[in-house]
Amino acid sequence: MTAPLDSSIGQAGFEFASPTADAPHGIQLDAVPVDAEQVRALPGDHMQRLLPPPQTVLMNAYPAGDPSWLRIDSTYPEQMRQRLALLAARPTWVVDRLDSETVLLAETELRDRVVQWLTTQHPRAFTQQGDHVICHLTGVVVDVGPQGAQPMVAVAALATEDFLLMLPSEADAQGQVTYRLMSGALLFPNGWSLRSCFDRPEPGPGHEQQRAQWEQDGKLSRERARLGRTTREIHQGEVPQYEAHLATSVDRAFHAMRPERVVWRRNWGPHLSPRLFRHADALDLVPQMTPERLLEHGFIRSEHQTLVKLPRTAAIAFGLKTYLWPMWDMLADPLVRSALEVAAQRTWPETREYMKGRHEVLMALLGTQAQGVDQSSTPTPSTSTETPAGSEPMMVVRTGDGATR
Repeated sequence: MTAPLDSSIGQAGFEFASPTADAPHGIQLDAVPVDAEQVRALPGDHMQRLLPPPQTVLMNAYPAGDPSWLRIDSTYPEQMRQRLALLAARPTWVVDRLDSETVLLAETELRDRVVQWLTTQHPRAFTQQGDHVICHLTGVVVDVGPQGAQPMVAVAALATEDFLLMLPSEADAQGQVTYRLMSGALLFPNGWSLRSCFDRPEPGPGHEQQRAQWEQDGKLSRERARLGRTTREIHQGEVPQYEAHLATSVDRAFHAMRPERVVWRRNWGPHLSPRLFRHADALDLVPQMTPERLLEHGFIRSEHQTLVKLPRTAAIAFGLKTYLWPMWDMLADPLVRSALEVAAQRTWPETREYMKGRHEVLMALLGTQAQGVDQSSTPTPSTSTETPAGSEPMMVVRTGDGATR
């Protein structure tokens, strides 16, 4: 990170570095010393914490009074380093909104809830002095005052979760209120975006083949942009099992959610890309997936997703904490490998089609590795710091052979 240019005295006598050229407005980098002891004490990125549930669960609710929501673990420092770099280099790619007073109120409400949660649940790692929130894990100070950072920028600079704000919109033909994506801080997307940022120059005359590809890529970029769409429109044509199994249940769940409860679910999938930032207009090129490549160079990319209804605006804050687990490590852990095999076997047929051959590659690898990993040399599974199996199920979608997605 860039060193501060100068310093000034903040509220309560605290010395803050002034914003650097690389930092978004209201974000001060390297403003305070990093507490290395706290960083070393962060809980590990244990794959066992996020094992796929053994049944087809649409959503789970943490028990009443459970403080679980955001995740502060060993991935925090590195993921935050990447997030701050993206906020500086591509701010309009990763934070966007449809402008209205209602949207601003929801963004501010989310920011305030994030700050309150961090400073309450991790009071040594996050402290607040006046309008300044200090993160002792990164050395970053965020101004959350009226003239400080934009609310969603502040959220992105403090939490490693991406957040999408779904606001109640019009009622459908059955009188059910629909929710529309109106704002987001999306720094670690997986092949989609808030708004199309397609900026490749148009091919000149005489390049018909290049022009056809340019037009196709631009169309795909616009299709992958989600800002302003309803929940059904977001998944339409992209996630076939959503309309078939989940759409009606999700709409009802949003309407029935209580602000005091945090709802969670997760997804997962095999990938060859090591990048967290996979914006629709900046995808990295990866070779065709094979069992050998997946074993040696692949990952399971998993999103731990949470939903919270904000009481004042009734907006749904959809949080996504992304993990990348090396495939080799997952197969070396007998508990994780077993759960992965079960989840893969229960995957919906529509999801297998959506994964475009990656599911078959994973199944082939699991079939090979079921006999190829030496059980005696695998590490003992870590003690879980969470108990997903004991969480209270909000609803179960009974589809026979469906997987948790």
